[in-house]
Amino acid sequence: MGIIRHASDAGAKGKNLVIAIEEPESHLHPSAIHKLKQVIDELSDKHQVLITTHNPLFADRRTIANNVIVEGNRARPAKSVEQIRDVLGVRASDNLRHAELVLVVEGEDDRIATRALISHYSVTLASGVGQGTLAIDTLGGSSNLSYKLTLLRQALCETHLFLDNDRAGHEAFEKARIQGLANDGDANFSVCQGLTESELEDLYDTAIYRDLVQNRFRVSIDSPRFRSRKKWSQRMADCFGHCGKHWNDRVKADVKMAVAEAVAASPAQALNERHKGCFEALIQSLENRLQTRREAQQ
Repeated sequence: MGIIRHASDAGAKGKNLVIAIEEPESHLHPSAIHKLKQVIDELSDKHQVLITTHNPLFADRRTIANNVIVEGNRARPAKSVEQIRDVLGVRASDNLRHAELVLVVEGEDDRIATRALISHYSVTLASGVGQGTLAIDTLGGSSNLSYKLTLLRQALCETHLFLDNDRAGHEAFEKARIQGLANDGDANFSVCQGLTESELEDLYDTAIYRDLVQNRFRVSIDSPRFRSRKKWSQRMADCFGHCGKHWNDRVKADVKMAVAEAVAASPAQALNERHKGCFEALIQSLENRLQTRREAQQ
């Protein structure tokens, strides 16, 4: 029991060779499997490639009908990701069961805010989130990116990344790219014009959380220290220190979560008009990827 992956009939026209590979995953290290998949994908641009496999990493997630399920001496084109998962024994978590695309963000606060924002700014994405075809998953830190992408690939999920525009975010992405887990088209960063490094919170209008920070944490952000060119969490740390307040990872997480909840409550007012360009680009990327995937299924 397993699957055969092949090029579609339309894609096979004009191909030079037919290349057949039986269980290419055999005896390979996981990192080598990702690199081999890249090579096979490149070969399929010029040749008809036929693969027999039990490894979900080699399944064609973009065009489901390119996967032929072989079971009980019968072969039939797959009609859904769920069928392929069942045959290969892949168990996806409940929130990923129907996902056509998974948006990967860094933390739970990012997930809460991003979900509200994309649902507000895009009817298409709001529908995807509501139906579960667009899921949002978290890393718990950018250093976990390669591990998370490997797990999502094994669950037959396509992914898109929205990461902080800082050293950690770019280093994590570059590592994943080298490992064949992502490419430049799969990622957007929270770029804020005028800042060398920035994070999602740098895109927000301060009016959305100024009073909240003052009332809950007794810290004023109407300080020159908050108007520096540092990224948001560093500027917020400077404000807390200036007010004689305690600041560590726990406090930072509490502040970020409080701000995310404020954004989720008022997404229409949350983004700073001068800095929302990169978020609009993220929405366009997600809409395009969902549309491309649906066209491939027709």
